[in-house]
Amino acid sequence: MIDKSILHVFQKKIIETDLKIFFFCTVFTLFYSCKSETSQEKAAKANIGKWKPIQENLLGANANLISFNDPWANKDLIGITRQTQIKTLRYPGGTIGNYWDWDIGAIDRNVPDSLMIKWVVENNHTESPDRYTIEGLAKMYQQTGIVPVFMLNMLSKDLEHSVRNLKKAESLGIPIKYIEMGNELYFNIPFPLLRYPTPESYGETCQTWIATLKKEFPKASFAVVGSYMTRHPRQVDWNKRVLEKCTNADAIVLHMYSPSGLDGRLERKKIAPGKEGLGASQTATRTGPKGIDERQQWELELLQDKQAYSNMFTIATKNLKKIDDFYVPDDMDLWITEFNIRDDNSVVLHSWAQALILSKYLFKFLETEVELAHMHNLTGTLFGMVHTDSLNYQHLKSKSVKSIPYTLSAGGMITKLFGDAMEDKVEGAVLDFDAVTTMTDDRGEQSNSLKGYIFRKNEVETAIIVNYDFIEQKVEFVSSPDSKGRMNIYSSNPSEPVIGLKNILMDTVDFVDTIKLPPHSIAVIKFQ
Repeated sequence: MIDKSILHVFQKKIIETDLKIFFFCTVFTLFYSCKSETSQEKAAKANIGKWKPIQENLLGANANLISFNDPWANKDLIGITRQTQIKTLRYPGGTIGNYWDWDIGAIDRNVPDSLMIKWVVENNHTESPDRYTIEGLAKMYQQTGIVPVFMLNMLSKDLEHSVRNLKKAESLGIPIKYIEMGNELYFNIPFPLLRYPTPESYGETCQTWIATLKKEFPKASFAVVGSYMTRHPRQVDWNKRVLEKCTNADAIVLHMYSPSGLDGRLERKKIAPGKEGLGASQTATRTGPKGIDERQQWELELLQDKQAYSNMFTIATKNLKKIDDFYVPDDMDLWITEFNIRDDNSVVLHSWAQALILSKYLFKFLETEVELAHMHNLTGTLFGMVHTDSLNYQHLKSKSVKSIPYTLSAGGMITKLFGDAMEDKVEGAVLDFDAVTTMTDDRGEQSNSLKGYIFRKNEVETAIIVNYDFIEQKVEFVSSPDSKGRMNIYSSNPSEPVIGLKNILMDTVDFVDTIKLPPHSIAVIKFQ
């Protein structure tokens, strides 16, 4: 006979277990009903805007490969770089290019530490035995066809140095198509101030160098350093003052960085070299924990909060308005030789959310006919478009994640998807959606849930559409000659680390008339 007290305890346990199961099921149901909400009831009609030529070499990367010895002898690096679908690559890179000795493929040993930017000295790059030479760059071009954008050292080397080494590159079969006149020389730091105390003096030097270089390389385009900063008198009206003295340039350069903005924070106004794009905490709309562990847990919650999540896209839009206000003469091109988001300890770094944010940048560059757009940087812990070791997620404290060497990160994945859509196409047009849902951020500002662009060559058309929202979106193409096709859809939770396709759901779907886009998805669409 069972003791009544034991039976009572047993019955109590059953009730508690049933309650737990009921509670779990209720939460599970509520979570997914809230997450998926309802799919968009009415399909948004996609109207095709005005067709215009696309820049065939738009997609590119900055390639500061100073931590590698003979990087392009690495077959794995060659292979993963091909996967990014980039068409141009900046050599030798950004800041390091201002001190680059092209003869040895390393930092100029004759520049004193006092004239170097701090991070170059602190990381012992001035003493590194590693070499990244023009001969090594030729290996990259021969195996990938990716065209170099040569960034000249106008601080520690003379014009003859650049002419001689560009001729060497040409003799190795590298096309001399794009030449950039230095890097971020508008900062008021010792070496730029010493060489170019005013933008006028920089413009005069560019005029002389470009005149000589055009005689040697008549097919090349030349870009001068541009700036939107006004922190110091020397920076005010920088572009106009440079171009008053330099009348033979073909393009002007802009660099763009901004915080992810998940907590609503805006970019700092006082921008220092190496600190571009960091946010100002006092501008945040939400205040979270200060400890990194707790803050990252908090950020994971914010990524599931539609209003906080929306902050990222409205702040990207704010940052991209710099292009509209940037002084570029009508007869000149715009090169963006560095861009990315900047959130060094955030869960957004290298996540699917970062890929979604960067898609906003690429759409804007297409719409405004940017000639070159180089994501910063091909490799590296903070900005790498590709993982080259297992350490790109060492910033994450809330969970243990290891990157897989020679796979795509968020930055490389988004250029790959745009590259897939643009491949071999010659024209493009904005997709305008009616009846599209919007997302509202902490400041009450809105962004559209859908963004898209369509490409064509002859009668062959492809498109890329991003659904930023938490709900499924339906789209109909009303002005396309074909209403059926096949699409590859890529989707993931915004917080998921991007390690190739490891944490991404990829589905291939045939469609007729209406396409369905899952939440947080990117679709590459081929019409038949």
